[in-house]
Amino acid sequence: MRSVFALLFCLLSIGGQAQYWIQKASFAGVGRHRAVGCATENKGYLGLGHVNGTGVNYSYQDWWEYDPSSDSWSQRANYPVANYGATSFVVNGHPCVGGGAALDGQFYQFNPLENTWTAIAPCPFFNPGDTQGFSVNNKGYVYVAQQMAAYDPSSNSWSLTANPPVTFGSWTCAFTIEGSGYVKAGTKLYEYKPIHNTWTQRADFPGASTGGSSGFSILQRGFVTCGYVGGLATVTSQVWSFFPGTNSWQLELEFPGISRRFPVAFAIHNRGYFGTGTNGINMNDFWQYNPTLNTSGLPENSDVQCRIFPNPTNDFLQVELPSEYESGLIGEVRNLNGQVIQQVELLPGITLIDLSQVSSGTYFLSIPYGDKVLNKMFKIW
Repeated sequence: MRSVFALLFCLLSIGGQAQYWIQKASFAGVGRHRAVGCATENKGYLGLGHVNGTGVNYSYQDWWEYDPSSDSWSQRANYPVANYGATSFVVNGHPCVGGGAALDGQFYQFNPLENTWTAIAPCPFFNPGDTQGFSVNNKGYVYVAQQMAAYDPSSNSWSLTANPPVTFGSWTCAFTIEGSGYVKAGTKLYEYKPIHNTWTQRADFPGASTGGSSGFSILQRGFVTCGYVGGLATVTSQVWSFFPGTNSWQLELEFPGISRRFPVAFAIHNRGYFGTGTNGINMNDFWQYNPTLNTSGLPENSDVQCRIFPNPTNDFLQVELPSEYESGLIGEVRNLNGQVIQQVELLPGITLIDLSQVSSGTYFLSIPYGDKVLNKMFKIW
C-alpha cells in the first residue's frame, strides 16, 4: 500500500505542481495595462486600460466577457467612455466600474443579460482611481487616501465608512475573504470588517512587490500576484497567499509567464484568472491559477460521480464512489494550507472517515481519479 501511495504522490507532485498555472485563451482585446476586471458567479469581465509606451497616451473603452467553461472571450457593449485606472466591484451579479482618469466619481453598472451600461449614483466624496475596489455582502467598497465609501445597490447611494488607519496611495491591491475586505498597501495589509465598521492591521506582506499587483481570493485565501518592486522598472513574478485563520503569508508557485505590473485578476469557481499588464511591453496573455493540484486536469464543468456527506459534519464523513473505482486507492484529508491531516483507503461504494478528532474548519478530501486527483471541499463544525 505504501508503494502505491508513494507512486501516486510522485505523479501528483510532478504533474500537479506544473498545473498550478495553466495558460488560457489570450484576452481578445489588444495588450494593455491599468485595465479593470471583475467576475460574477460564472463569468469574468475585463476591459478599459491604456498604452502609453510611445509617449502617446491611448485609452480604451472596450469590454469583454470571459467564459471559463469554453475558455473563450466575447466582446460586449463598450463602456460609456475610454478610461484607465478605474475601480470595479460587483453587486447583484452586475459589475460596477467607475472613477479613474476619465471620470470624476461617476460609476456605471453593466447588465450582462441586456448587454447595457447604466449610470448609478456617483461617489460624492472622492474620485477613486488606480486602486482596487472590493465587494462584501452585496455592497461595493472603494477607497482613496484615508477615506473609504460603500455603495448600497438597494438605495443606489453611497456612505462613508470608518477611515482607513493609514493613507492608501495609488496602485494598491485588494481582495475579499468571506465577510471582510483586505487592502495591501506597500508592505502593509489591513482588514476591513463591514459588520463592525472597523479596520485591523494584519501580518505584513513579506514579498517583493511594493505596488501594482493584482489580488483575488479563492478557498478562503487571498492571493497577490506580480507587481513592481520599489520603482516601475523592476517587476516580479512572485505569488503570495494570505490565510486569515493563521494571519500568515505563504509563498506560492511563481507565475510562469512574463513578470509584469498592473495586471488584472479575478476568481471564478475556486480558480484564479490573471492577465494583461506591462513590463514596458503591454500584454494580453491570460492564465488560470489552480492551487488545489488535482482539479487542474479536469474540465471546468467536470461532473465526476463522487459524493461526500454529510457536509458540514462534526464526526464522520461518508464518501460514495462508483463501482468503476479500484480498491486500494489512498485518499487524503488536507487543510487549506495543503497539509495532509489524515489518509484513508477508499473503496467502491461507501467509505466512512472518522473525523471526530479533527479540529473544526474547512478541508479538502483529495480523491485519485485516473491520472488526476479530484478535490472535494467540506467543513467540520
